[in-house]
Amino acid sequence: MDVRDAEVVRGDFVDESLLEQMLARGVRALTDETTASGGWRKVLGAAESILVKFNRVGADAIRTTEPFARVLLSSLGEAGYDSGRITIVEVPARVCRALGARQPIAGWVDGVRVGDNVEPIAAYWAHADAVINVPFLKTHRIAGMSGGMKNLSHALIQRPALYHDNWCSPYVGQVVGSKLVSSKLRINVVNALRVVVRDGPEATLASLATHGGLLLGHDPVAVDTVGLALLAGHRRNLGIEGDLSVPYLEAADADQIGRGRGDRLEQVVLMEGG
Repeated sequence: MDVRDAEVVRGDFVDESLLEQMLARGVRALTDETTASGGWRKVLGAAESILVKFNRVGADAIRTTEPFARVLLSSLGEAGYDSGRITIVEVPARVCRALGARQPIAGWVDGVRVGDNVEPIAAYWAHADAVINVPFLKTHRIAGMSGGMKNLSHALIQRPALYHDNWCSPYVGQVVGSKLVSSKLRINVVNALRVVVRDGPEATLASLATHGGLLLGHDPVAVDTVGLALLAGHRRNLGIEGDLSVPYLEAADADQIGRGRGDRLEQVVLMEGG
């Protein structure tokens, strides 16, 4: 689901009331429920330990993480998921405290196969019952794009620097498609209020475009495929030359980790505002 509102972002200001409406509409549409609370209950069920994985790279310039975190935890609270059972990752500690959420536990446990190695995975992931993935949408100098999949893959493993060859392909898909990761991932909610159209994954004011949208989906490959098209559209509109190549996304689709080809995607654009 691609939910947009032309008024939700004005400069550095994020209208949290509009953002709340957008999130609710996207969750309702994705889950075919009449209320956002019903949608969250369908997605998260009886989960007692919920993890929300944000992205800290570029967050200071993008400046949408804190309002999004407030809106998301409020929506989850209305659905009956108390903030005390929610861990939020890659947000400032003061935000965790203000929201009453848990900070992630440290350490490494278990392991997933990446290339020829078995990589320990972050303990905070292993201890979660259900995960909400909240990436940014950015270009990426090494991987081509950072979206739902890249927000998880290299953040969760102990030695990410080993897996940057060949535009991070097929390593991103190997991590995200592993049972330990895929079994916990319930929903991707891409924070595309402001997107990084060049020189990512870091962000500067000159590298940002305002999209004013959220992308929601259960399948990270499908969500990233839509996100890639969105980024390409913004780049064309700004006259930025060069196509974005994301080999890990193609590899993940070929390995049937998710649905990547456009003819197999259902994209619903829910427009709000002007």
